[in-house]
Amino acid sequence: MSKLVLNMPCSTFTLESIMCCVFGLKAFDVAVYFEILKNNPSKINEVADSLNRDRSTIQRSAQNLINAGLLVRKQINIKEGGYFYKYEAISFLEVKELVKKSMEQWCIEVRNWIDEIDENDAKEVFMDLI
Repeated sequence: MSKLVLNMPCSTFTLESIMCCVFGLKAFDVAVYFEILKNNPSKINEVADSLNRDRSTIQRSAQNLINAGLLVRKQINIKEGGYFYKYEAISFLEVKELVKKSMEQWCIEVRNWIDEIDENDAKEVFMDLI
């Protein structure tokens, strides 16, 4: 059994699916994160070549990762004029901590939600099912 898969009574989670859920990402965004992490820092063209995808596809994923706080874009100025961007992934250790904090918060919210459900609420749900 892989350490990256979590079997639960009603579902199986992968690291990818948890990251997608916690950060609001798509599976390909997670792949881009790990590719950039592997070669930190990276240019979009380098990632596109490595993953065999269009530059625009990688750019969209990079923007999603920036919005999720998993990627930082840094402008590199060229002496002769002009500039380019390099993208740097936050450490996987930081990602793990963010996931754990998010999951802990989720557990608290679910516990509170369950505490608020009374027997009449449960009966209503049961009646709606039949």
